[in-house]
Amino acid sequence: MPYTAPRSELPAPPASRSRPLLLAIGLIVSALCGLLPLLVVPAFAQTFTAFGADLPWATALLIARPWLGCALPLLVLALWWLWPRPRRDLAACVFGVVGGLGMLALMAVALYLPIFKLAATV
Repeated sequence: MPYTAPRSELPAPPASRSRPLLLAIGLIVSALCGLLPLLVVPAFAQTFTAFGADLPWATALLIARPWLGCALPLLVLALWWLWPRPRRDLAACVFGVVGGLGMLALMAVALYLPIFKLAATV
């Protein structure tokens, strides 16, 4: 009887599992960063009206519409829904964290531009 090699069937690759924790992290970070301007901007707005000077366009936009950051969690959900299935939780997490931190950095720059402008004239 001739020798036959043993046959082993490879298991099917695991189905890509959803990782809702990554989506939750992206949503929580983006929601916190989106709501922060609603709490911080009014205090700066009172300070800037006391200056009586013209505000840079970024600062004026942030003071006029501090609620724009509240759309960030909706963008995270839209990205999660539109992204291909295997990596959409990771994409939503990265977008929420990077978008939230980027928005905080832009908010800080926009709020401190008038202060830097005033310091340059003094």
